Amino acid sequence: MKVLHYKIKRQAVRINVCETPWDLDRFIDFIEANPILGFDTETTGLDWWNSDRGFRIRLAQFGNGVESWVLPVEINPQFKAAAIWALRKARWLIAHNGTFDQHVSERTLGVTLEELAPKMFDTKIFAHLVDPRQVKEQGPGLKLEELIKFYIDPVAAAEVKGSMAQIAKRYKVKKAEIWPVVRTFDEEYLLYAGTDPIWAYRLLHVLLPKVPARSKAKGLIGWEHRLAHVMAKTERTGYLVDRKYAERRIAELKAEEAKWLKVASQWVENVNSDAQLIAAFQGFGVRLTKKTPKGNFSMDAEVLDSIDHPLAEAVKKATKAAKWRKTWFEAAINGMDSQGRVHASVNSMGARTARMSISGAIAAQTFPAGDGYVRSSFLAEEGHVSVSIDFGNMELRFLAAESRDPVMIDAFMNDKDLHQITADAAEVTRKTGKQANFLTVFGGGWKALMTNASVPEEVARRTIRAFNDTYTWVEKLSKKLMADARRYGYIYTITGRRLPVDRSRAYSALNYYIQSGSRDITARAVLNLDRAGFTPWIRLVIHDEIVFSFPKDRAEELTEQAARLMEFTVKGVLVPAEGEIGDRSWGSILDLEDSKH
Repeated sequence: MKVLHYKIKRQAVRINVCETPWDLDRFIDFIEANPILGFDTETTGLDWWNSDRGFRIRLAQFGNGVESWVLPVEINPQFKAAAIWALRKARWLIAHNGTFDQHVSERTLGVTLEELAPKMFDTKIFAHLVDPRQVKEQGPGLKLEELIKFYIDPVAAAEVKGSMAQIAKRYKVKKAEIWPVVRTFDEEYLLYAGTDPIWAYRLLHVLLPKVPARSKAKGLIGWEHRLAHVMAKTERTGYLVDRKYAERRIAELKAEEAKWLKVASQWVENVNSDAQLIAAFQGFGVRLTKKTPKGNFSMDAEVLDSIDHPLAEAVKKATKAAKWRKTWFEAAINGMDSQGRVHASVNSMGARTARMSISGAIAAQTFPAGDGYVRSSFLAEEGHVSVSIDFGNMELRFLAAESRDPVMIDAFMNDKDLHQITADAAEVTRKTGKQANFLTVFGGGWKALMTNASVPEEVARRTIRAFNDTYTWVEKLSKKLMADARRYGYIYTITGRRLPVDRSRAYSALNYYIQSGSRDITARAVLNLDRAGFTPWIRLVIHDEIVFSFPKDRAEELTEQAARLMEFTVKGVLVPAEGEIGDRSWGSILDLEDSKH
């Protein structure tokens, strides 16, 4: 048995690494004596669904606050069997970003999500409930290294959690490439791996007392863990890719890119070279002023948009074609598993407000709104149809309920046109009134309206003023939230979530309150659907929309049932849900909507 020693804030910790099956007796004794365990895995990468392409688990680690055990499961089936036994034996498991380790355990060890989720505490969830701000937002962050630095030991965070970059340098590979090639018994690697369950164990004990009492009383800890489990099950299911469709789009975008690169080649050799572009535009007599943080002239989209020259147009179009090809279509094909499915990475607590985010092979939040161009790459099951159910005016209805504004409530209760009410009050078009309504919800003011609606400053100011004069109770709610933000540095949502609000940006409080409350309506819908057995049919959850694959012969019945499970009444104001049934591709839903109009 190999033993490593380390100190966390001058306290000695011990890492035991099994080298032979004879070491397992002491490991078993440790597990028997510790019903609550920190847990982690080391793997060859993040693509847990790609075992057919070489993904594998390398190490399984278990520990408490001062001692851990590392099982090199990749080298001995007895170590693998011991890891499986330990996972099932433990009463509670503590992991950071535990969903990933659950996927790994299910795929490589055969211990299912359903077995692990009820006994797992995820320190990432606790960290978000304590303080959801990223480091760039002057918060502690949510990555394990950031949290260790903030809450436990900044020296150890740098020495141990930051060590993989140095290990990669020693192996002469990039950090992203080190995971499958580092030697199993490399001592730096074992120290990195062996401290992870110790960090998780300690982090939970630091964070749990810091979770606001109101969040605990409202049951947010259990709520968020259940939601993470449901989203893990949707990740596991994945989404079928229409490979032929995606390949056609790739070919078209390659041709589009080549066309505009040829145009640009009249002036530059490489459209991605800022130096070449700067020299060319200055040669045309263009006066450049915007600079990057490093002091160089910027060649970002804003600068290119301001330049009236064919080169600028060619660069924008070539770059756009390449970005669409790589981000949407090639990502889908490259991310497919052996069954032709892609598995999105869902962060069930993404933004500061806990709004969910999707990344990986399905960057759904970046898809163009209102058409099926990218969505047509994804298919319902054979014999199924795609269905989208979304909430109607979720944010505005939630705002009406929470502000108790009589004009807004009357509009929703009596099916009046809220956007026209705003437009009439400001003497502007309905489109401008609609934009004013949503900008208020999303934290924008008259400047944003002026830009988005392309209206003069006076009109933008008048419209926002008319909104405040029409919906006076909304302004009361906003002022109350702003006062709380300035006084305490945070606000509480209806579900007991504490949201930090920068005192210098107290005006954001209403936006945070509405966005977080709306997110929790979607979360509630997901949990209701799961309890009713709908999770195997869920493909994606995108803000206020849930996408399903329903059997074609039951699509109408299931759509109606799911919509009723999703809709919610907030303080007497209904937030309705309505479904659209398409053909097999997700994009067909939008194509059918277009044909209706």
